[in-house]
Amino acid sequence: MSVAHTRDYSWLPERQPDLAEAYCLCYVRGLSRTEALCRLGADERALRTLPIAEAVEAGLCAEEEPPLTAHALALGDWTVIVEPTGCRSARPQVYRRLSAGTELVCLRVVMGYRYEFRWVADGTLRLFFDARLPDQRGGSSPDRLAEDMRDLDLTGEIDPEETDPGPALLALADRVTGVRLRPGHLSGPLLGAELDAPVPAAAR
Repeated sequence: MSVAHTRDYSWLPERQPDLAEAYCLCYVRGLSRTEALCRLGADERALRTLPIAEAVEAGLCAEEEPPLTAHALALGDWTVIVEPTGCRSARPQVYRRLSAGTELVCLRVVMGYRYEFRWVADGTLRLFFDARLPDQRGGSSPDRLAEDMRDLDLTGEIDPEETDPGPALLALADRVTGVRLRPGHLSGPLLGAELDAPVPAAAR
């Protein structure tokens, strides 16, 4: 597979503008979709086919807090968790559990407000930065991806009013994981769950 560039992810704001406004993507190596969703906090008995578009629409229409949903797809050795209305996988207690015995890359984007990148291995945060201030990096290996960041123009302060760094973060995640997300991966129903929904009575 070719090395990812920002242009390879220009389709997200073009094809799914509502999702591109706010989302959390978590790539977890070596877990099945069910294992990843359960580590995230979903009850296995509540898993079902759940279209992302419906979750995004529910979030846009909600008068109060929208339902927190998570959706998972398997791509090679990785499972990608999509949270269109929340960011549970960005919480330390959750990404430690998700990455136990493996590794993950987590992106949290709230357009104009947050552009966070996390790389975690077996509970240890290797790298964290916000693309608005990419030179202010934390983690045990803050310079591990410095060359890739320079190549993707993730250097110096970025004004999100002028530049959307979301596609560059997706390209960086692609370079770490080797997973190339394409429009079709997010357009259909995926295995998912409402994270805070009660378990159906028939499944108890």
